[in-house]
Amino acid sequence: MTIIAKGKLNGHDIEAECINPGDWFGKTWLVEIGCGFSSHFFAVEADTVTDAIDEFSGSERGHLIVVDDADLADYDEDSRYYNDGGQVCDLDNVMVHGEERPGRHNDYTPWKCVYTGDDLPPEGMTPLAYYRRDDEE
Repeated sequence: MTIIAKGKLNGHDIEAECINPGDWFGKTWLVEIGCGFSSHFFAVEADTVTDAIDEFSGSERGHLIVVDDADLADYDEDSRYYNDGGQVCDLDNVMVHGEERPGRHNDYTPWKCVYTGDDLPPEGMTPLAYYRRDDEE
């Protein structure tokens, strides 16, 4: 089942496919992949911005930013970004949105959103409630 995260970015309604719902305690970031005049949005649960990029690049949608081996020569070795899987990622058109807070906070998510999907309540649920629902069952 696909989970769609619904929230706002700069006053605009955003719907984003959730890459890994429930995987990081409900701590959700909004990853924006710029594609010319439009962008694609994805919700990613991760501890930090860097972790969100690593989670995204290791997902089935990661091909949007992972550099093909045949194109590695186009990327200067001194300025490459390697994900935690050792792959080079092109971050030129990537933005990660959310409010970074130092320390661990159990009841906050960097990008405020609601998860929606077929087996979720019609009003949806917060990422934190989605994560904790397994504890309640």
